[in-house]
Amino acid sequence: MKLLASTAAAATVLILMGPALAQTTPPGSGSAKMSQADCTSAWARLDTAKSGSVTQAQAQGVVSDFKSADSNGDGKLTQPEFTSACDKGLVSAAAGTGTGSRGMTGTDTKPSGATK
Repeated sequence: MKLLASTAAAATVLILMGPALAQTTPPGSGSAKMSQADCTSAWARLDTAKSGSVTQAQAQGVVSDFKSADSNGDGKLTQPEFTSACDKGLVSAAAGTGTGSRGMTGTDTKPSGATK
């Protein structure tokens, strides 16, 4: 009987803790790691001028921790820095795709039907 109660208790803990144990994103890293294709696509949408770098303002809403992503501390991200940030889970392709938020182009969008 004790074994059955212990097994039931352990199963309950695993059921309740399952999502936390299966977490693939390291705590504090922002979002899940992007695929290489998604990262390349996100970079292309940010670096529309093809300058080879993006500023913190351009990356707002896409890069969750700009300071960590900017490995040389020069205030802008190069494509290698951006790719590294993708690998660390600091970039979100979905960020800014909702209505009324800052999009991947770095410009504000209006909700549909908005008059201003």
